[in-house]
Amino acid sequence: MIFPKEIVGIYLGETKLNISCLRRKMGKWSLGQAPLALTEPSRSAADQMKSLLKTMQPSRRRLICIGIPRKALFLRELKFPGLEKDEALNAVRMGIELYSHLEPAEIFHDQTVHREGDEATVLLAYIPKSYISPVLRVIASTGHGKSLGPVSPATLGLDILLRRDREVRPPFTVLGRQSDNWILSLHGAEGWEGTHLVPVEKEETLSSALDRISQDLPSVFSKLAARPEYLVGNDSQPSLTHVPGNPCTQVRSVSRLCSENGRISWGLCSAGLGFSSYPAISLQEGARRRPLRSRIKPYQLIAGGTAAAMIFLTGRQIIEINNREKLISEHKLIIAQLQEQLAPLTAGQQQVEQVRKQLKDLQDFKAERPSELDILKALAKLTPAGTWIKSLNIKKNRLRLSAIGDSAVDAMERWRSSQTFHVVKLVSPVTKDRNQKEKFSVEIQLTATGGQKQ
Repeated sequence: MIFPKEIVGIYLGETKLNISCLRRKMGKWSLGQAPLALTEPSRSAADQMKSLLKTMQPSRRRLICIGIPRKALFLRELKFPGLEKDEALNAVRMGIELYSHLEPAEIFHDQTVHREGDEATVLLAYIPKSYISPVLRVIASTGHGKSLGPVSPATLGLDILLRRDREVRPPFTVLGRQSDNWILSLHGAEGWEGTHLVPVEKEETLSSALDRISQDLPSVFSKLAARPEYLVGNDSQPSLTHVPGNPCTQVRSVSRLCSENGRISWGLCSAGLGFSSYPAISLQEGARRRPLRSRIKPYQLIAGGTAAAMIFLTGRQIIEINNREKLISEHKLIIAQLQEQLAPLTAGQQQVEQVRKQLKDLQDFKAERPSELDILKALAKLTPAGTWIKSLNIKKNRLRLSAIGDSAVDAMERWRSSQTFHVVKLVSPVTKDRNQKEKFSVEIQLTATGGQKQ
């Protein structure tokens, strides 16, 4: 959906749903009245979802975003040194059975990628189908299937909400509370980089638990873990040496969407998924494809706009062009006749140019090698008695000959002694005839005129 008027964020809490509704008016988003639902803890998430959706009339201008708690999904960070981002994504996508502890047929999975130095790091997210499929079936059966948007971790929606404000400077971490679980969400320079559970052991403080898990985090977040930038999902401040901020009071774009209690709910984080046309993670059936507008490159948009403008501007000239078609056809006929008359002249000119080129090459060649008479004199003088030259061919600065004689080695040694011949080498094996005469072929590189043999 390109331009929804309403975004309903539904967070699948462990005991009950958390719902938030955003409405757009005059191009601005504000918090609206959330639909009521029977959120009894004894009822399953699918039953609660069904009672909620029955109170809502299906609408094509509504986007329903599902937020998933951290405890319900699995996240794995996979590093691929030396691979590009697309290569790393394809490696995980094709080898999902290697990286998931569950069978591929039993899960919904998706992945995103970012760079850490020279290596591509893929964040793989997957969730059992048994957890999310009942909810998706309820959405389809109640007529809201076409309104379904991303099904993603709620902390990813939080990342999208915070990045809408230009004053937010990643990287940073966010401390959150989901039911009885503390979580730490990582927000890197390129985007959301996952969420970690923060188990607090007995006789351990939250600060010491954050210090403990910081050792397992990427280097950029190891120092930020103990100093979370914001706190989400908890009504009271935890006992930390560093007091996290409240996005509702510190982030201007978020403050307009917060509820009366001045806190961000996980339902609002789930609704934040709708602000992105293509969230980094969405756990649904089948492969996702980027929206067309996000697949279009800037240069393609410029080229398309330019082409559309040209078509629009030239449309007024269609009538005039039609009137000139007859005149153009007559001119084409005249041009064709002239081309037929010109063709023999053009062919003759090309032949003349070719002859001139060959003549120039011949003159240049003759200027760079000895004359034919000097070559023949050198051969006659140096060829041993009893050696006969059967054939001889001069091409540019090379002389190729076939001969028969008593000794090929003796003949070549005598030819090498001439200043006219620069290089003398065999180009065929030496054979003998019935009379024990040696038959051989030699290629001689001629010495350039004015040059000296070294």
